[in-house]
Amino acid sequence: MATLGEGTQPWRGRQMAGTGALLHAQARPGGAPKRTKRWHETRRLRDWSLRSNWLLPTLAALLGVVLGVVLVDPSADSVWALGGLAWRGTPRETRTVLSTVLGTAITSLSIILSLSMLVAQNLGAQYSPRLLRIYQRDAGIRIVIPVFITTCVYCVVAIQRFGLIPGVQEQPRPAAGMAVLLLVACGAALVFQVLHTLQLLRVENLVRKVAGITMAVARRLDQRRQTDAPPVAPPPRSPHALPLRAPADGFVVDVDGAALLARAEARRLVVHVNVAIGEPVLRGTPIGWVEPERTGLHRAAREPESLVSAIALDRWRDQDADVALGVRQLVDIAIKALSPGINDPYTAVEALDQLTFVLCGLAHLRLGPRVLADGDGRARVFLRAPELRDYLDLATEQITRYGAGEPVVVLRLLRLVGAVGQSAREPEDRQAAHATLQRILAEAERARRDSPPLGLQQRYAREVERAMEGAPLPPLPALEF
Repeated sequence: MATLGEGTQPWRGRQMAGTGALLHAQARPGGAPKRTKRWHETRRLRDWSLRSNWLLPTLAALLGVVLGVVLVDPSADSVWALGGLAWRGTPRETRTVLSTVLGTAITSLSIILSLSMLVAQNLGAQYSPRLLRIYQRDAGIRIVIPVFITTCVYCVVAIQRFGLIPGVQEQPRPAAGMAVLLLVACGAALVFQVLHTLQLLRVENLVRKVAGITMAVARRLDQRRQTDAPPVAPPPRSPHALPLRAPADGFVVDVDGAALLARAEARRLVVHVNVAIGEPVLRGTPIGWVEPERTGLHRAAREPESLVSAIALDRWRDQDADVALGVRQLVDIAIKALSPGINDPYTAVEALDQLTFVLCGLAHLRLGPRVLADGDGRARVFLRAPELRDYLDLATEQITRYGAGEPVVVLRLLRLVGAVGQSAREPEDRQAAHATLQRILAEAERARRDSPPLGLQQRYAREVERAMEGAPLPPLPALEF
């Protein structure tokens, strides 16, 4: 079992002292399972609310029903309080207004749905099907459509209730005023959706949005590492190790390190999770192991089953904690643009520029495997996570393969590698940047032998390599930006 000595972590002295009491409080009998269960249930509820296509429309329909019931025949005090909404008219005139608003809202909703289908088709065909999740969670879909549902349901309920009101007397009718206000809201929503969709379809905005989401996820994951221990090599697996097995088929979407640490400290265990966020797992296959102490060997036999509840699985990869998925989306945009059917190198350039921003941003964050220690400084949880060099390989390997014959793409790839090599803090990452640069240049040489731009690429590669040794990063050649 690895122990983190006091002399090797001076920067963690006060931090470990401050968290020790919390860890011991979490380690009391029964505390860890409740913490894990609460985290699992909270995450499941949050994921359902974010991904559900029916939550907001259902709430909007309920709001429409409530407004329709309340405003059709309100009390005199309510009419006075509603002020300008209480337009005067007969029940028949009010039903005519409501019918007109309903027809207009349905027509506008059909326009928005048609536009949304065209946008979804364009995003999937021209860029990447994995971008549909961004459009699905966009404000234009999650807010605009509920506005129309509220209007339509309200008008239907109000028309039905006005059919039950006898008489032809003219009096204040708040229902008509509310219908007009909702119609104005629908018009504003239609204009917003059209303008917002046009902005989203611009490739510059699209790749920037993907990069922004990716960096936001990376920063959230970096916040989790504030109480991590310094990296140490995990101890070798002992004969007493108990396997952690995946409870279902799916993708790892998150790992609750705090819950794992609390249970490991309470039961005197060392937990190793050897799957990273985003990886697919098969039901029953090992995804890690548990190292029990000798005194707790008989109690640890039931631990793996309860520990896996801190590892969240889902049917597909989720962007909330998966940095590699954001990098993959930008790579998909680039290689799709380089396909013969589209042949749009500048879109690939836009994606490579954003990949440069993302990877250089990741270089300043804490990456790689996580080590979580208990209050005594003993390493108890080892979690697998990608290094900067893993992201660099993911960002360049496929784009190099499909874009090696395009000089402007090769120059952008060289610039990306040079910027990452300058930003990298670990020697292994800088070595990986040098190796990646040589690989990109070799692919370009194979793709364009005896081509005039090849000499330019070779000279630029030499300048970039010198930049990774401390010289300034060279500017792109003229007309290559």
